[in-house]
Formats: sequence, C-alpha cells, structure tokens
Amino acid sequence: MYPDEDHNADGRHIDYLHQPERWRSYDADLFDRLRMIVDAGVRRVSELEAADLLPNAIYWNAAVPTTGLTVERRMSRQSWFEAGRAMLASCDVVFADPDNGLETKNFDPGARKAGKSISIAELQALNAPGRALIVYHHQTRMAGGHHFELKHWGGRLREAGFNRVDALRASPFSARAFFLLNADDEMRDRAMQLSTRWGDRLTWHPTLGA
Repeated sequence: MYPDEDHNADGRHIDYLHQPERWRSYDADLFDRLRMIVDAGVRRVSELEAADLLPNAIYWNAAVPTTGLTVERRMSRQSWFEAGRAMLASCDVVFADPDNGLETKNFDPGARKAGKSISIAELQALNAPGRALIVYHHQTRMAGGHHFELKHWGGRLREAGFNRVDALRASPFSARAFFLLNADDEMRDRAMQLSTRWGDRLTWHPTLGA
C-alpha cells in the first residue's frame, strides 16, 4: 500500500454513490457498504477490510517503503515484498492493486515513486502453480492508444512466463485495466459475463499477446 498523499485528488470520484438508480443494481451489497463508509467520513483501507467485502480474504496492507536513499529503498522494498509474498503463500488468487499499475519505463525499485507500480519481476515471483493473479493498471498515454497498450502488456506478460493473459478494461472516468494472469476457465467465463452485464463500461479482452 502506498502512503497516503494529501496533495492530489485521488479518490474524488464518489458521486456514483449518490446515484443508486444508475449504479446500485450491479452489486447492491457492495454499493451499500461503500456508501456507508464514505458517508461516515472514515475513508481508510482498513475500513474496507473490516467491512468483510471479500470473505476469507488475506490482506497485505503494510505501506511500501518510500524513505531513505535509493539503495536503502531498494533493499527495503525487497524485504517488504518478500514479507507480503510469504503472507499470501496459501492464496490461489492474488489481487495486486498498485496506485498506478505495471512498471514504468526504466523502472527502478529504489526510485522515490517506485511504490506506485508493481514490477514484472515481482509478478513473476508471485506466479505459482494453480494460482491466478489479477493486476490493476491505470492506462497511460502510450503511443498507439489504449487497446495497443493492452496488447503491449499482454506480450510482455506472456514473455514473463504467464501462459494466459486477459484483461477487463473499465472506461468510466480515466481508463484502467485489470489483467487476469493464468486465470482458469471458470474465472475467465465469469469475467466475460461481468463485461456483458456492464456493457461498454467494462469490456473483455481475452488472450492478449498470443
């Protein structure tokens, strides 16, 4: 988890919680719990964990190291990552939710803002037989456009050892993708059904990089 940043406007998109006629039907229980948390004015990740939105989930909520010299941050991040990997060892589905998504060009784990991204090497380390990964990625201004970017990452992730790479792309506000890595047939079918239900707000992009 990246330390809170008070200077930016992250998290400002909450108007949908006051439009139940438009959004609540997609998942009424989730909608009601999120609205309760926001209306209470206690907007902390710990509140989402306490709400038990994902029963039996294991949360790795330690803040990613951001202080010290570059070499110190590299070492601290490695220790932080290994502790998280050990905690999630029994999980057959791992969801990684970095602030910005997949690694930037010339990624350096010791960079001051590196904690906003997850590296390909870290995803490889999380890969395990029988495990699926879901990875958040905020789409960028990559030349070629958003659909080209999905294909680009599909190729990179397949080169990194993931046999199946699919994605759900959400378009409300700024575009973001949820990459599904090594998902089984049931998970892929559910993702496709989810996109059908959401229409053009959530689109399904299977078999990327093949």
